[in-house]
Amino acid sequence: MFEWQWIYLVFLIYGAIALGVPLFHLTGAYLYKPVPDQGYRPTVSVIIPVYNEEDNISNTIDSIIASEYPKDKLELLVIDDKSKDQTLNVINKKRTQHNFKLITHEQNLGKRHALASGIKQSTGEIVVCIDSDTIVKPDTIKMMVQPFIDKKVYSVCGNTIVGNESHPHVDTIMSRFQKVWYAGAFRLRKGAESLFSMVLCCSGVLSAYRREKLEKVVDELLNEKFFGRKVKSGDDRRLTNLMLRMGGKSVFQSTAMAYTIAPHTLKNFVKQQLRWGRNSVRGMIFASKFFHKRDLTQKIVFYITTFVTITAPFTFIASIVGLVLSGSIEWAVVYVLGLMLTSTLFALTDKLLVDYFTFKDIAYRVFFFTIMFIVTFVYLYAYITPWEGTSWGTR
Repeated sequence: MFEWQWIYLVFLIYGAIALGVPLFHLTGAYLYKPVPDQGYRPTVSVIIPVYNEEDNISNTIDSIIASEYPKDKLELLVIDDKSKDQTLNVINKKRTQHNFKLITHEQNLGKRHALASGIKQSTGEIVVCIDSDTIVKPDTIKMMVQPFIDKKVYSVCGNTIVGNESHPHVDTIMSRFQKVWYAGAFRLRKGAESLFSMVLCCSGVLSAYRREKLEKVVDELLNEKFFGRKVKSGDDRRLTNLMLRMGGKSVFQSTAMAYTIAPHTLKNFVKQQLRWGRNSVRGMIFASKFFHKRDLTQKIVFYITTFVTITAPFTFIASIVGLVLSGSIEWAVVYVLGLMLTSTLFALTDKLLVDYFTFKDIAYRVFFFTIMFIVTFVYLYAYITPWEGTSWGTR
């Protein structure tokens, strides 16, 4: 009996810590404010790394060309990493319509090498990195550079929205689930982290960096290894960490909007989450080596977030399995219902903070929990095999 009391006490303390993280995100999201347009117009190089994206790259290029940004200060570089489909032909056709720089690789090297090629040939003060299936609004580039007025800002994360609804063939229940998940991941989590200038991952969908800082770490980006294996994916987390390690601020800009195509099948979603889970572990391990040098608040936020992120899948599964094995089936049901109630409350909060969030999205947000129960096992596997994974970076 005495031993069980200690177990309950441990879970109680952990629960209080774990609950504190989402409450921190909610509070921070309410307090967060984007940097308004102050007329700042530095030279900008937009880099689009491409691999097998024949269906989407044309729209991505068009959205950049249509940006409301001074044309003499905007440079576009498209890097084809030896695509196997018709991507290169599509890009060449676009070059007959628009003026931009095309870089081609003679062999498939990976997204990091594609980014590095663009960085090394860019000339802008600010480098904006955009995924090849992403569409930006006309004012996105303009809003993206505003935080760089602060010379201490080295990296900026844009606001990503799942845009599958505009493409009927990839608009599925799975993509609708991710729409509401992205809303929380960006507007809430990154909004809260931005209050302390420590966004932990500037998403590869849309991010921006000071070129002079990128040039100092581009070789380190290319040569990252984990357990002796060369790392290909997780370029966005790695770049963000390198900026933070140099002492820079990393912030979120909610008004810089990007629409991306999310995985529309459970299989592809699981593959994505497996890759993201491994990237997170590697990124947190790397960041833990220098975050102790940051200020006290940042240290507290980082280490608590890291602890909860790593332990969450283990404690979630242990709680459910433990209750079932102990014969407390009714308490297992209560536990799950409690999580769904919590999800509902957070969904209602999302509705207040996210402009495009509808009441229909609240239902998706709640029922997404059932999918996440499956994905919890994926995270568990990802966390104990962080050295695996050799994909191009986003496939």
